[in-house]
Amino acid sequence: MEGLFFERDFLNKLESMGFLLKKAMTGRYSGQHRSPRKGQSVEFADYRPYSSGDDWRQVDWNAYARLDRLFIKLFMEEQDLCVHLLVDTSGSMEWGEGAKLKMARELAGALGYLALVNMEQVGAAALSDNMSGFLPLQRGKAGITRLWSYLGQLHPGGATDLNLALRKTGRFIRRPGITVLLSDLMSPAGYQEGLKYLQHLGQQVVVLHIMSAAEKSPELLGNYRLVDCENQEFREVSITPMLLEAYRKQVEGFVEGITGFCGSREITYLSVAAEDKLEDILLHSLRSIGVLV
Repeated sequence: MEGLFFERDFLNKLESMGFLLKKAMTGRYSGQHRSPRKGQSVEFADYRPYSSGDDWRQVDWNAYARLDRLFIKLFMEEQDLCVHLLVDTSGSMEWGEGAKLKMARELAGALGYLALVNMEQVGAAALSDNMSGFLPLQRGKAGITRLWSYLGQLHPGGATDLNLALRKTGRFIRRPGITVLLSDLMSPAGYQEGLKYLQHLGQQVVVLHIMSAAEKSPELLGNYRLVDCENQEFREVSITPMLLEAYRKQVEGFVEGITGFCGSREITYLSVAAEDKLEDILLHSLRSIGVLV
């Protein structure tokens, strides 16, 4: 089984980083992110009046001395974060000899590593029409090898209805957290309803939109038979400079539409080129948009 591999120096840089949450999450284990539940930790949150049966150790005796009333100290729990990594494995991700899927797998592997070494929980799923399997939530460094092995064996092929595939993730996304979608978003049925569904599941959604430079601005002129890599339909076309310019405008409109939709839904969006350097994306781009710190 194929796996992922990262240089030790790169992993050392990742270990100094962490995910940035926009709001408190409810977790199950002790971790590094604030939960909306009040529990027992070092960060004071509030007071409430004492009730029969409360733990006397939580009484604020200084407040009692001042006010002659019993109050219980409440603290903000520190909780683990669930990170769900969704990788589009449709045929269009094979463009450029698989460069887009390679970037998606490596980004997911690096983000998963970052979460796992920080004692967060990480799960992953390959988005396809059958959604035949997924990696359940892992926790701790022992989960790194399982995550990398799972991601390493993903291969592109066939068509994927992103809206349908994203709805099927409800089978394994059971807790609030961060969901990262790694996709070219090239789904004839669209992607909007699927992203809304992720938010319905209580997820902070991050879209890493992966395209190749050749997709955005192809260097083609002449007569070609273009074959759809997902359904194998083909069309004979004569590519002229005017047609190329019209195509580029269509791509710009496609990206602008995604950017506008994500902005309107408070979904974090980043356009990623398959040719970009992984380290630059992780250490700079994702920091600049507030995903990592």
